Amino acid sequence: MSIRYRIFRSYIILIIIVLIYIGLSFSVSSFRLQMEKEKNCLLEVNILWGDILVFMNETMSNWNEGETYGSFLSSTNRFNKSLVSLMDSPGKSSFYGKGINQYINNLDSIWELAQVNIKRIEEIRAEKSFLEIEELLVLKPGLQRMYPLYMELISDREHQRHVYAYALKEYIDAVEFFPIYSDTMNYLFSEILEMMEIEYKRLQLIQNFLSILFFVIFLFSIVMISGHFTNSLSLPIMNLSNKLKGFMGKSVEPSMDPSGDELMTLETSVDDLIDHYTHLSKLAHRLSTGHLETSLLDLPRQGVVGNALKEVASYLKELADAADRIRNGEYGLEVSIKSEHDVLGRSFNFMSREIAEKFSTLTNMFEAIDEGLLLTDNKGLVIETNHRFLDLLGAKDRTSLELSDPLMRVAGNDSCLRDKLISGELISDLNSEIINYRGDKIPVKLNVRPLLNAGKERAGVMLLVSNESVRVRMHREKEKLEAQAMEAELRALRAQINPHFLFNTLNTIAHFIETDSSTAVGVLERLAELFRYSLLSTKRKTVALSEELLHIKGLLEIECIRHGSRLNINYKIDNNTRDVEIPPMLLQPIIENAISYGGDSEGNIAINIVSRLVGDYLLVEISDHGVKDIEIEGLLSTSRTGLKNVNQRLLTLYRRSLEFEINNPRGLVVRVRIPAKEGSYG
Repeated sequence: MSIRYRIFRSYIILIIIVLIYIGLSFSVSSFRLQMEKEKNCLLEVNILWGDILVFMNETMSNWNEGETYGSFLSSTNRFNKSLVSLMDSPGKSSFYGKGINQYINNLDSIWELAQVNIKRIEEIRAEKSFLEIEELLVLKPGLQRMYPLYMELISDREHQRHVYAYALKEYIDAVEFFPIYSDTMNYLFSEILEMMEIEYKRLQLIQNFLSILFFVIFLFSIVMISGHFTNSLSLPIMNLSNKLKGFMGKSVEPSMDPSGDELMTLETSVDDLIDHYTHLSKLAHRLSTGHLETSLLDLPRQGVVGNALKEVASYLKELADAADRIRNGEYGLEVSIKSEHDVLGRSFNFMSREIAEKFSTLTNMFEAIDEGLLLTDNKGLVIETNHRFLDLLGAKDRTSLELSDPLMRVAGNDSCLRDKLISGELISDLNSEIINYRGDKIPVKLNVRPLLNAGKERAGVMLLVSNESVRVRMHREKEKLEAQAMEAELRALRAQINPHFLFNTLNTIAHFIETDSSTAVGVLERLAELFRYSLLSTKRKTVALSEELLHIKGLLEIECIRHGSRLNINYKIDNNTRDVEIPPMLLQPIIENAISYGGDSEGNIAINIVSRLVGDYLLVEISDHGVKDIEIEGLLSTSRTGLKNVNQRLLTLYRRSLEFEINNPRGLVVRVRIPAKEGSYG
């Protein structure tokens, strides 16, 4: 039988004893808690009974406009609910004695009789004559007592007051009859509480007895299990101690301890074993940290573990030597497999073949790219290159490249650039010149990237060198000239927008000079602000949408002066679009077009300006409700120069056109959709 099984069996016995005790103790405690709960419920019922008696008698001494009677009925209802709860409690049917249950049933019976009297009191209270008596009570100053009122009514000779006296007497008799139940109820309450207290103490005594019994049984079980367990372990411990000594090569000697302490013998054997293998663990630690020097392989013969450790060290030394040879260029080198279970050797050979294959693939990739490539370590020594880099420098082979300083050839006389190349600083598309072995200067484009090892630390530098011919430079100059021409065209388009608005505004100013000179001055000031913005916009590629909308509001203020209340503008601008950059003077021609063609049959003009983000694009939507027939295909004709110019600007900058849609039910919707990135030209 195993030690684990013995321990497990002992624990199971102790756990069963504990669980039995916990179950019994829990049951008794539950009974006690339930009984205490029922006792509190009974006390509450007793208190409510006293309240009923108090309020009933108080209706005689002080009617208090019916409030005392209401308190009496409320106490009666609460008493009835509490008594029903006590009758339906689980304790009454489960663990209460027969005597307690009988007393509780008697209590319920007495209450049923008392309820008959209470109902009679309620019936008298509901009679018409008593309601009239209640009015007489209310008129009484001071305490509203019934008996003095009764004496007053009975002494009166009027017939109706005699009727009131008889009704009041009937109520007084019903109330005075009610205390007949009081003594019986109080007796039952006291008897039930006394018997509950006896039951409660009995349960407490049982619980204490169970605790003492559990302690005795648990202590006895521990003593018995400990003795049996100690006797069953003594012989295996001695056998284990003898085997440890034999494993270490020591002779087994009889124990000299008169007490025959087997554990002491085992402790001595374990101490010897620890000392025996301390030296071997130190050597193993050195082996695990990569110390494969020859002295480690000359281990003294120290049992099975010592021989095994020596073989492991020799095997790892062989793998380390092979790894050094692979690092020196002997790709594909393999070690001998010790056995069919030599997973480490087979994995090493597999990785060696993979390295050789990947190195061959990498070399072919280097040769296949169209740019010169150079890999160096942190000291600037050449790791790898390709024939295009050798051709660019005019070097015969890699050996001649390694004899010189290739980074000096790439950097030329620029010492700052050479420091950046050695440090592996990131360089992208740097136009430079290199000096080949013939002394020629060749225009090149440099790209530099750092090489990182597995620890994310820089292990070298990779250079990509592109030969920049005259044709490439001419192509760049051509692109630059085309960009300048595009900018000039955009400025011309913006300049073409302004005269149309200027003509309309000057007509307005001329009109108001004769009729309202102050308004004319205001229009001139707004016109000056608009042209100041227009002049500044010729020097800027983009402005924020909020700035463009501010310009549009100034424009519309002038238009509102021209058109009066017939022009109505509605803005719906999302806050997340206000900082998006758009070309300046882009929206003004669309607004002018809406004002010119967006009037209804009565000449009223309603324009909606909406902006929102749709994906990665800014969408500006300008709509009107004009009644004129619109042909979408003809909107970009020469007759509408403003829309045509805006469309041309969008095509030039973003390769996108204006979007048109017929409004519902009439009118035109013009949409401008551009990338929602600052200064982003398509």
